[in-house]
Amino acid sequence: MNSHPLLTNKKNIFIKFRHLFLLLSVGILFIPLINPGEAPSDITIFLGRFHPLVVHFPIVLIFLALIFEILKKVNIIKVQATLIGFILGIGILGCLGSLIFGFLLFYTGEYTGEIMNRHLWGGVCLTALTALGLFLFLTYAKFKREPYYWAYFITLFVANLVLFYTSHQGGSLTHGEEYLTQFLPGKNQPQPNWEPKPIEEMLVYDDVIVAFMENKCMSCHNENKSKGGLILTTYEDLLKGGKGEHATLVLNSSAESDLYRRVTLPTNDNDYMPPDGKTPLNTNEVLLLKWWIDNGADPKIRLTEASSNPDIEPIISVYLSELEKEQQRRFNQKISTESLIQSLGHSNNYELSIDPYEEKSIFLSMTFPPSKFRDNDLIELQPLFEMITKASFIGSDITDDGFYYIGQMSSLKELYLQQTQMNGEGLAYLSSLENLEILDLSKTNITDGNILHIIRIPSLKEVYLNETNISKEIIEAIQVNRTNLKIHLERGKLF
Repeated sequence: MNSHPLLTNKKNIFIKFRHLFLLLSVGILFIPLINPGEAPSDITIFLGRFHPLVVHFPIVLIFLALIFEILKKVNIIKVQATLIGFILGIGILGCLGSLIFGFLLFYTGEYTGEIMNRHLWGGVCLTALTALGLFLFLTYAKFKREPYYWAYFITLFVANLVLFYTSHQGGSLTHGEEYLTQFLPGKNQPQPNWEPKPIEEMLVYDDVIVAFMENKCMSCHNENKSKGGLILTTYEDLLKGGKGEHATLVLNSSAESDLYRRVTLPTNDNDYMPPDGKTPLNTNEVLLLKWWIDNGADPKIRLTEASSNPDIEPIISVYLSELEKEQQRRFNQKISTESLIQSLGHSNNYELSIDPYEEKSIFLSMTFPPSKFRDNDLIELQPLFEMITKASFIGSDITDDGFYYIGQMSSLKELYLQQTQMNGEGLAYLSSLENLEILDLSKTNITDGNILHIIRIPSLKEVYLNETNISKEIIEAIQVNRTNLKIHLERGKLF
C-alpha cells in the first residue's frame, strides 16, 4: 500500500481537487431525475448510440484496479499506487462518458421497461461509487490512515459488484434476460409436466380474474400498449385506472366500476369491451368479476371463500374445469413456442421473444448495436411467420423485395420500418395482412405513388410518416378515402 511521492504532494491536482470526486459521487445520483421534456433530436439519437461502444472502456479499468489491489495484498505482484490512481482517474472519466451517452440513448425512448431502469440506475450507482472510491483513495494517499484505505478498498469491491450487475442488465436489454444463463450446464433440463394448482391455494384475483383478463384484455392494456391509459397487468395498475371519466375499479361496487360496466354493455355500444374481433368475457367470467368487485375486490380472497357462496359455487365448479384446460393449453403452447424459437438457433442480427400476454405470439426485432439484416435473412424465419405479431426492422437493410416475406406474416399487428431502404413498392404485399394495425414508415424514401398502397390494408389504424417526402395533398387524399386512419407526422415509438 506504499504510495508514490506524486500522490503525497499537496500540490498534486488530483489531491487538491479530491473533494470534487466526493461531490460528483453525490450529484450524479440526481441526474436520472432530469426529464428533457421534448422529443429527442437526431443528434441526441446519433450520440446516444455510441453508448455500447464506450461502455466497455470503464468496465475493464474498474475491474483491473480491484485485481491490482488484491494481488498487492497477497504479495503476488507490486503495483505502484500511482498506477492504480491513474487507472481510477481514467476509469471515472470513462464512466462519465459512458453515462452521458447512456442518458442520451435513454432519452431517445429506444429502450424502456424495468430492465432499462435497472441498467440506468446501475450505471449511475457505479459512477457514484467509482467517484467515491477515487476520493477515498486520494484521501488515504494524503493522510496515510489505514481506515481510509479499507473504506476505499470496500467501495472499490462494491463498485465491481455493481459493475457485474449493471453489465448483466445491459446484456439483458440487447440479448434477452437469460443471455448469460441460457446455456448454463444443467439449466436446460427437460421441461416439467404441467400440474394444476390445488384449489386450497388458489386466489380469486391471481388465479381466476387475471387468467381471463390475460386472454381477453391485457393484449390491449399492458405496459407496452395501454389503450385509454389503462394497464391491467398488476392489481396496483388496475386500482390506478385509465384516463376515462369513470373509475375503473370501485371497491364493493360493480355498478360504479367501469371495468364491469364496459363488459356488460350492449355489444353495439362504442364503449363495450373488448372491441370487435376480440373474444368477449363469457357469462361465468362476468358473474365472477361482479362477485369479486362487490365483495371488496380484495386480491387475497381465496377461491374456497367464494365457493362457500351458494350462488357462486356452481359457477366456480364449471369455470375451474375450463380454467384448468386453458392453463394447460397455455403451458403447452409456451413450451412449444420456446422449442420452435430455439430450433432456429442463435442469431446475431435479430431477436425473438414471446409475447408475455399471448404464448403463441412472437415479437421480432433487430439487435442493438445494429448488425446487417437483409431480405434473405427473412427466409430462415419462415417457420415462425404465422406467429409473429410485432416486427421491427428499424435501421436494417431490408428493401421492398423483403415485403414479399413480410406479407406472409398473417398475424402481424405492428410493423416498424424506420430508416430502412424501402421506397414503398413492396407495400402492395401487405394488403393481405388482415390484422395489421400500426405501420411506421418514418425516415424512409417512401414516394407519393407508393404510399397509396396502404389504402388497401384492411385493418390499418395508424401510420407514421415522420421525416418523409409525402406531400400534403396525398395525405389529405388518403384521409378522405380512409377516414378512420390516423396519419402521424411526428416521431412514433421505437420497438
